[in-house]
Amino acid sequence: MDFGQRLKNLRLERGYTQKELGSAIGVSVVAIRSWEKNAKKPAMDALLSLGHTFNVSMDTLMGFHVGNVSKPILVLPPAEKSLLKNYQLLDLHGRKAVETICAIELERVSSAQWEPEPKKIVNIEEVKATRYMPHYTSPSAAGFSVPLDGADFSMMPVDDSVPDVADYAVDIQGNSMEPYIHDGDMVYVQKDAELSIGDVGIFCVDGAMYCKQYYLDSQRNLILVSANPDLRNSNVYVAADSDRSVSVCGKVLLGRRIELPDYLFED
Repeated sequence: MDFGQRLKNLRLERGYTQKELGSAIGVSVVAIRSWEKNAKKPAMDALLSLGHTFNVSMDTLMGFHVGNVSKPILVLPPAEKSLLKNYQLLDLHGRKAVETICAIELERVSSAQWEPEPKKIVNIEEVKATRYMPHYTSPSAAGFSVPLDGADFSMMPVDDSVPDVADYAVDIQGNSMEPYIHDGDMVYVQKDAELSIGDVGIFCVDGAMYCKQYYLDSQRNLILVSANPDLRNSNVYVAADSDRSVSVCGKVLLGRRIELPDYLFED
């Protein structure tokens, strides 16, 4: 099944119209239509919003599955199958009502130390889930501007060594962040993290992407700082009263805090 059909199936199962889904994730109904027809591919932000709205993993949304592994088959009694089918036919209000009742009843039976009868499992085998995340193939520049929004990406599997808070990976081009990030390195990025002074982030300035350290001076002017003093001229300066378009695309997860370069404070 292609992405467009999976998206349409999830939308219908959750009771959304194309217009309602677009409003839920902040895109137009035209975008939803083009995705369902496979005319266009959603950007990473939209994929993350879709996964959150549908409450499904990126694996499910993108149709990735662990190969060559037999997964347990859950056999439901007829009554439970009927309940599940009826639940899927409800609108959003009805589903929330059912979920609320289930939560109340679960708390009641849990306090009474009641344990439900185990489900019948066929072909039981431990399955280790594989996590996937977007990996941008067009690098974000550490010294030069390279567009990221709308760039091609692939879904890559990652293991437990990758931070749980990481939302995507991106390749870095250039050496302005040396010695912490080298030309050609791949970094993991947390999309909605709050940046503190000195943190390394991925920034979009007037449509161009940068990997730099974050700094605000005493006049609230923004400076995207190169850690490499030899490339201080590649710093990006945005005045506080500037009308330039600036957005933060995420925090680079280095695993440690680094200091701002000394040259930034030289007279």
